[in-house]
Amino acid sequence: MSARKGIIDIPMRLIFTEDGVHYFTNQGKRISRFRLSDGVEEFGIHVVDFSPATIQRMQLLGYLSKIELPLNNTVSKRKEIIDLIKLMTYGMLYRQYDTTVFSCVVESDLIKTWNRHNVKNPIDYKTKINSQVLKNVLEKNEGAINEIKNLVLRPVVQRIQKSEHLQDTEKRINTFLAEKFLDNLNPLIFFILTIHRGSTGYFQLIREIQRFLVSAMDRSSIPEYLALMVVELLMNMSMTNATSQYSRLLQDDNIYVLLRMNKKRPEAGDRARMHLMLSNQKSSFDDLKQKINSRITTNISGKSLKDFYDSSPDFQENMNLGLYYLSYLSEACNKVNINFESFVNRSESDGQVTIHLTLTF
Repeated sequence: MSARKGIIDIPMRLIFTEDGVHYFTNQGKRISRFRLSDGVEEFGIHVVDFSPATIQRMQLLGYLSKIELPLNNTVSKRKEIIDLIKLMTYGMLYRQYDTTVFSCVVESDLIKTWNRHNVKNPIDYKTKINSQVLKNVLEKNEGAINEIKNLVLRPVVQRIQKSEHLQDTEKRINTFLAEKFLDNLNPLIFFILTIHRGSTGYFQLIREIQRFLVSAMDRSSIPEYLALMVVELLMNMSMTNATSQYSRLLQDDNIYVLLRMNKKRPEAGDRARMHLMLSNQKSSFDDLKQKINSRITTNISGKSLKDFYDSSPDFQENMNLGLYYLSYLSEACNKVNINFESFVNRSESDGQVTIHLTLTF
């Protein structure tokens, strides 16, 4: 985090979805075409620093499809990389919580009854209400919505406060996080709850939203461990590069992080997916590739990350901490129903080795 409060200083390319391109061109923003580290050409913008709230908002609105970080000096940007990975991962958790809650609402008896009596205006996965109309209704019912949020939060916050495993600071952070999950729900959910407030179906939904919030909070350690593991992997790449005297003089890692997010779909069972690709584009990386090639089979595609490092002592020397995070993250994801995959592949055209980390929430 930079000295400027609330700003993360790290150059990156923000790649837009079709909705993002449409929105920003309409706002008069100049869009550029980039060739990314995965060889694909995409449209987006280049930024040198950013407000975390702004980037996460763009993510949750579905305007971002990829983020690419060219890292010239990994060590100096360690804190910023951690902040960014955590920010994007929390965004995916908020998105999945919203998807789960909205699905619960749409499939509820309350909405099924509504749809039977409002055939021309049913509520389903593709329902959209005029944003201005929705805004006016929510502003008019702000007090009721705050009461609904507090009702949902009450048992969750009590659970946090009673925890013997959390320090006071951690309790405050977790309470703030629980509020963030609710603040990032689709406004249509609160519109529906406000209309049916006090009914039997309303209280049934409140209990379900509470239950899903507890499950979402159980996932809150994942962003931290993912970010720490990514940084350890990048630091290892950087240290391997530094074996070259030329690289040490330039202090130029030339490592790329490409973060890809799948598009949110208005349908039952949709799951958010985030794919991280860590690659090294530097010509001095040839020495490393030669060492790797001498220790692994030609068909490296699909090789697990742990197996890859076990068979590559030049990497493994500095990988103990990274592999610890890998082991912990895999176990933690399994406990909270997040599908975590890690593997390494090598480009047949140039021999470039890329580490892949994929989380399906």
